[in-house]
Amino acid sequence: MIKFFRSIRQNLLNEGKTSKYLKYAIGEIVLVVIGILIALQLNHWKEANADRALEKEYIVSLIEDLQKDTQHFTTAIGFNEERIKNLDSLAALCFDYEKANDYIVYYRYMVALRHPDFVSQTDRTLSQLKNAGGMRLITKKTTADSLIMYEDYFKKITNQQTWCEGMLKDLVDAGIPIFNFKYLPEYQGERIEQSLDEFNNTTQIDASSEKLILGLGNLASAYSAITTYYLILIKEGKEKAIELIKVLEKDYEL
Repeated sequence: MIKFFRSIRQNLLNEGKTSKYLKYAIGEIVLVVIGILIALQLNHWKEANADRALEKEYIVSLIEDLQKDTQHFTTAIGFNEERIKNLDSLAALCFDYEKANDYIVYYRYMVALRHPDFVSQTDRTLSQLKNAGGMRLITKKTTADSLIMYEDYFKKITNQQTWCEGMLKDLVDAGIPIFNFKYLPEYQGERIEQSLDEFNNTTQIDASSEKLILGLGNLASAYSAITTYYLILIKEGKEKAIELIKVLEKDYEL
């Protein structure tokens, strides 16, 4: 093809048809430019199609992450509802200690010391998007805005978890001077080296420390209030995760 165009130009020059040669040369340049533009457009179209396919893959993966979050929220809701009951029971026992059994108070205390059941965002896909600069792939404004809002809400949840961890430490510290841990059973795997019955019978509370017992009740009550607010947050978080799934499915017709 190149030889063909070169031959035409050469013939025009040999025949002295300069004006025709110039017109032909300009026409040839225009054709080349058009060819380049078409090639660029095709390349852009291919890249755009590849980006849209990749975007959809990310969206599917984001939905999977959100479904995991929903499951984690459900589990944490159940555990924290139980924690609130235990904390409220411990507080009630401490506030009316004279009528309480030492072992029951201690039992409620130990149950309340179970580490809080927190929720962590499943951000595997979102992190990949950010690290690869892939947030540019999210073309739907409603999706991008919803993802940002969801991530911001998780920061609120994380902040409340810090409060819960602090209250747990305070509860541990408040029980140490009150309870007698001398006969605490030693656990080795699933085997208990010491009889639980013996421990139950020897569990004692320093009844002379009425202020400490009252303080333990106050802490349990405050911890319950902090956990209650956390429970509200994770219930709302579950609703937000479900709603975000609906947004993604709608925006991308999944």
